[in-house]
Amino acid sequence: MSTAKDRPRSDEVLHGGAVVVWSGDLKSGTGSLRFEYGAGGELALLWPGSDGYGPGATTPEELTAAAHAACFTMTLAHTLARNGHSTEKITAAARATFGIAEHVRVIRRSQLDITVQADGLGESELAQAAELAGRYCPVSNTLRAGGVELDVTAHLAAPMPVSG
Repeated sequence: MSTAKDRPRSDEVLHGGAVVVWSGDLKSGTGSLRFEYGAGGELALLWPGSDGYGPGATTPEELTAAAHAACFTMTLAHTLARNGHSTEKITAAARATFGIAEHVRVIRRSQLDITVQADGLGESELAQAAELAGRYCPVSNTLRAGGVELDVTAHLAAPMPVSG
């Protein structure tokens, strides 16, 4: 198994971290998660098939979806800005799907449904920017390299009616 220290060193400039504490077995156990810089406080962590699974806890699948959505929206905002478009808001609904491939449990699919609110931006420009963002988003690249199917759709927000 390859480890990070086995790989050639790159120009690492950013990092992030978290601390997870797990108690018990998979089905009846519980965990907690705290991000390195404290965002969100301490979060309950559960396995989706566990006895206590429900609202108020997160899962590895949700965290994968959140990481992909966060990275992609920021990369898309940067890509649009470099093309002269100022975005008012980018919203990403994300879902990561867990499954089994070749007898191994994996994240099989990551879906993003992106809605962009920006003046003067056309659907074709958005499609091109979303394609570029997908190539430059580090989380997209990591998921893709791991064989995860990426399904990203991007569309413009409906125009807001002008009150008058």
